[in-house]
Amino acid sequence: MSRTPKIIVIVLLVIAGLAGSLYWFVYKPEQEAKEKARLEEEEKARLEQIANEEAEANAKALAAQNKAKTTYDSLLANADAAFEQQNWEVARPLYTSALEIFPTEPYPRDQLTALEQKVALAARLAAGIIEEVTSATGRYYVILSSSVDGDLAKDYALKLLKDGTDVKIIRHYAPDHLYYRVAVEDFDTPEAAKSASETYLSTSSGVWVLKY
Repeated sequence: MSRTPKIIVIVLLVIAGLAGSLYWFVYKPEQEAKEKARLEEEEKARLEQIANEEAEANAKALAAQNKAKTTYDSLLANADAAFEQQNWEVARPLYTSALEIFPTEPYPRDQLTALEQKVALAARLAAGIIEEVTSATGRYYVILSSSVDGDLAKDYALKLLKDGTDVKIIRHYAPDHLYYRVAVEDFDTPEAAKSASETYLSTSSGVWVLKY
């Protein structure tokens, strides 16, 4: 082989080596860096989109919650006003609607319970019906009066009923007599009954607790 072809081969090899070096150490790292930057930009855009969507969802949820709270408060205000006026047919659906908005809130549920008690009380008052306890229950009753005259006990119970106090008449047999006890509340324990009886001291001076 002559000298010239050898030189050409060497030059070609050098060129090939330079090209390979440029590819592996310049071009390829540049492409990888560009690809990495592109992926990072895409990930950044994706995260920003997720953050924006979450922020939008949170804003909508907060707006819905605020709207629900505003509606809830309005329903309760109107329901309480109707309750104070003893307009049970108006108050009942308003409390029910409020409870449907926030089912775990105790206030509308408690008011509905109180309302139904008021309705039952009014119905018994209109009919002149006093609940009677004719056999032992094992409970502790707050007694406001005791009489051997059933009519006298009923008259007093009706008076309390008209004043808005729910009452019961206990037909209580004691030695030689049948007593009619007018009771206003009853409890599982004597302590609870004794504590409640103190709130009736202004109503009757003869308040006491009977287990029956």
